[in-house]
Amino acid sequence: MKKFLQHSKYYLAAFLLPMLVVIVAFAFRGIAPLGSNNILVSDLATQYLPFFEFLRSQLVEHTFSTYSFMLSLGDNAIPIYTYYLMSPLNLLVVLVKAADVPMLMEAIIILKIGLISLSMEWFLKVKFNRQDLMQIIASVTYGLCGFVAMYFYDFMWLEALMMLPLVTLGIERLFYKGKWGGYVLALFAIIFMNYYMGYMICIYSVIYFVYLVLLNRKTGFWKYLAEHKTMTIKYVTSSIIAAMLSCFMLIPTIVGMLSTGKSEINLWSFFPMMRFMPSAFVSLGVGATNFVGRLDHEPSLFIGSLFVIGLFVFWLSKQTNKREKHASFWLVGAIFFGMLITTTDTMWHMFQMPAGFPFREVYMLSFVMIVFGYKAWIDGSFADNKVVIKAGSILAGLIALGYGSAMLQTLAAKRYHFHTPYYVADYHYIIPALLFVLATVVVIILANRFGKRMWWMMLVLVCLEMGTNMWMALGGTNEYGDQANFKKAFNQSTKIIKAETKGQTEFGRTKVNNQLYSNSFNIQYNQYNDSLLYDFCGVNSYTSSLNVNTHDALAKLGLYSRNERRISSNGVTPVTEQLLGIDQQITIANDGKVTSTTDKANASLGYAVSDQIKHIKFDKENVFANLNTLVQKESNTKANYFMENQINDVHSQANKDDYRYTVQMTAAQTGTQYMDLATTSPNQFLDVTVNGKKLKTAYPQLGAEIIELGNFNKDDKIKVSFTSNNRILEMEPMFASFNEVKFNQFVQATKPYRLIVKNPEELKYHGNEFTGQITTTKARKQVIISLPYDKGWTVTDNGKQVKTTKVLDGLTGIKLNPGKHSLQFTYHTPGLKIGVGITILGIVGVILQLIIYRRKHK
Repeated sequence: MKKFLQHSKYYLAAFLLPMLVVIVAFAFRGIAPLGSNNILVSDLATQYLPFFEFLRSQLVEHTFSTYSFMLSLGDNAIPIYTYYLMSPLNLLVVLVKAADVPMLMEAIIILKIGLISLSMEWFLKVKFNRQDLMQIIASVTYGLCGFVAMYFYDFMWLEALMMLPLVTLGIERLFYKGKWGGYVLALFAIIFMNYYMGYMICIYSVIYFVYLVLLNRKTGFWKYLAEHKTMTIKYVTSSIIAAMLSCFMLIPTIVGMLSTGKSEINLWSFFPMMRFMPSAFVSLGVGATNFVGRLDHEPSLFIGSLFVIGLFVFWLSKQTNKREKHASFWLVGAIFFGMLITTTDTMWHMFQMPAGFPFREVYMLSFVMIVFGYKAWIDGSFADNKVVIKAGSILAGLIALGYGSAMLQTLAAKRYHFHTPYYVADYHYIIPALLFVLATVVVIILANRFGKRMWWMMLVLVCLEMGTNMWMALGGTNEYGDQANFKKAFNQSTKIIKAETKGQTEFGRTKVNNQLYSNSFNIQYNQYNDSLLYDFCGVNSYTSSLNVNTHDALAKLGLYSRNERRISSNGVTPVTEQLLGIDQQITIANDGKVTSTTDKANASLGYAVSDQIKHIKFDKENVFANLNTLVQKESNTKANYFMENQINDVHSQANKDDYRYTVQMTAAQTGTQYMDLATTSPNQFLDVTVNGKKLKTAYPQLGAEIIELGNFNKDDKIKVSFTSNNRILEMEPMFASFNEVKFNQFVQATKPYRLIVKNPEELKYHGNEFTGQITTTKARKQVIISLPYDKGWTVTDNGKQVKTTKVLDGLTGIKLNPGKHSLQFTYHTPGLKIGVGITILGIVGVILQLIIYRRKHK
């Protein structure tokens, strides 16, 4: 019992200390649990909260569907689960109310930080077969390293830091003892919890295996592998088996991600260039970057002063033999230079250069630096004051070099007008950074003179330094939201939207403009994933797994899209409202006042049209031509619904960062006038005037989309002024008049030929299968279904399978004979059967490994 308690106190300290430090750092920023603010900023607000609410609703409703109609037009939900939601800790969401999910997410982040530190403590204890105060210091440092401080907003990645020590321990046990079970289990676990980080750790695994060979070989590298071929084969087969075990979710995820915009490879990102400059060494000290620079910064190398000094002591000390030094050069260098060179850094990131939060593999460097620093301490290398002072001087010099380089880069960027991605929170932070280096060196020297009790002072100093960096990393913004305001707005919005959308008898999508909820944030909130929050079928979506067919089809029809991960219902017209089945629009004002309109003529998941629709190819540069062509081909007529307005005069003014245009035109026909606004800067507020009156809008203008200018009669003169960051050479395709009377005639003519879905309410939670009825004629035998084209769908007509095709550059189409049809739609997750089969083979591989192991050890 005494021995158990002796061991437990180290684990308990490693687990609790970093959590306490984070809570204090949060408190100084007014963040709960000791403050009133939440951390609904960045991706936490726009992605993780909706996805957590999605998971919660699935668990509360006791449902699970691999296809969801609440993901934009509908999408394979497997990539959402596997990329964002596979952590076992996420299951805690079922224990809290929906409005309290932000507090749960914060608690999970804090808990994960404690578990990261605990994992490091376990690793050091097992690897070095000892427990000491320095292990607690090392664990706290790892749990609060620069990656955690800058990347906790994407907290699904934190599992990787938990599992990295366990994977490393598994590799060592396999290498030295031939025991493979721990390695297979740990590698499978990280791939299962986050395949993206699991992929990175697979690369790390190879690097670390090579490190062990270099550390232990007395002959040539390949000769050593040949001499230890049993161990080598075991490592390779164990790695393969771990991957095979995860294939039941990995293969469907890969297939799903291949249907996103991320499936395209940018060859330029493989061109060998330096990803960062010496300014990266700024991050060896506290406060190098903060919230403002989270999307675009250099590697978050921060691990405090002690263990960077420890790494240099390890390299400088005579206690470290040459083989250890050379092997460590490989391990540190492979990760460091892997980040430095564009080619390898792109490979680290699954062959896609990150869009924000760069250098996502940097925590691996933090880990190995801490381990080598700890090794220097147990070897007694810290006892040499001269070496310690030299190491501290090198660290101070690198920090100073980093700040100097950052200043020169900034000056050069201003002088020569080029973009520099580097962001320095405050150049004055060099002072506390150097002071912490000095204090660390002084405490080490004092410990050498007055004994190990001084290392308790070091623990306090490290907690102070790591906490200071966390507090600084949280700075630079006032965007943290008030939890009480959020909770009130969320609950009120839930009540309103459920009341407005209940009792749906026909399938239809809802467009919600919820200013009450949006204004509960201190960030620019664009309502991308609100359908997941409030359980309705909409159009908006923001996710790394957005179906490229959804994106391409809607963007070419004038809906807003900033990039391949986002799509919004901003920019809809009556044409796209009918196409997408948007039959309800709800506006919730900031004071909670509700305006709701419905158009049941649009209520449908699809409708029958002329088979001319299959010949449409959209023009990326002319949205109004696309919309016109769509209705013409649907109705098999040559009627013009959108007509380009006559441009009479254009005046442009070039400003520093944008252009201001004034366009005078004549309305081509009576009806609503539209503008397809050219791309503007992100988060630039809409600045459009029509005949001198500023256009009112609830949204900031984020990019290219259709904007309604108002109703005018034919030949009316219209003067429009707007701002764009692009130089526009041709104005005619940007402005058009819409003949709504003529289009409404088409809508009414189409009503008898709509796809009527049975039990449409069930699609929210059971999206894998549904049935519908539709009538087709000789003139209308092609059915457009407003679902993104996906090979996972099987459609049968009265029991006979019908072929699905891609129409309108991304939606689903089926061709039917004239008559009445009862259609059955069934979704089979692509890749699932193959993935399960490979997993079963992996299980067989584990069993065979066990049989072989037991026979050898009988």
